Amino acid sequence: MLVCKVLSVLFSSHLIFVKSNLLPESNFGKYFEVNLDRFEILYENKSIWEWHLKVRKVNKTRSIVGYVLTKVPIGDDFKSEGRLLKKQGGEYRYLPYGYPPTPKCTLMANDRYMYPDVAKNSDFPADVRNNCPDKPRNYSVYGVSFSLNNVPKVIVPSGDYAAEAIYYDPHNNIAGKYRIYSTIIQV
Repeated sequence: MLVCKVLSVLFSSHLIFVKSNLLPESNFGKYFEVNLDRFEILYENKSIWEWHLKVRKVNKTRSIVGYVLTKVPIGDDFKSEGRLLKKQGGEYRYLPYGYPPTPKCTLMANDRYMYPDVAKNSDFPADVRNNCPDKPRNYSVYGVSFSLNNVPKVIVPSGDYAAEAIYYDPHNNIAGKYRIYSTIIQV
């Protein structure tokens, strides 16, 4: 299981919500890019997994690289919750966007916007529905950069953002809490 999977859903869910609920029609069609800044582990249960991810430059693009070592099968009995934060007044504050705790495999299988890029640039399976749960092993991440080619083109205020993923184990205990910090720039 990979924070990139969940955060790709978080970013695309945020953009769809903004497009459908907040923006006037005249603002559609603006283009922007997401520049990754850093990956942060806020909490991690090392008896379940160990995440060794960082942001690096890969082929002139800042991407997430590293690996995730899973120690137990990670399936729909694990849930993920996503939140979006924006830097305001020098600190990150939660925005009213995100998704509630959702079964892991269901969430990944329904992400049609960005997970295909994640699967293409990692050892995680492309066909989540037929490969759930993720087996205990070391999953490499070669360079996930959150390509926005498949995301609806909407206007998003430029600024510094953080996407946060919280994972819950089958007993609803927090199994991990991670953030990816990025800067959104209109182009």
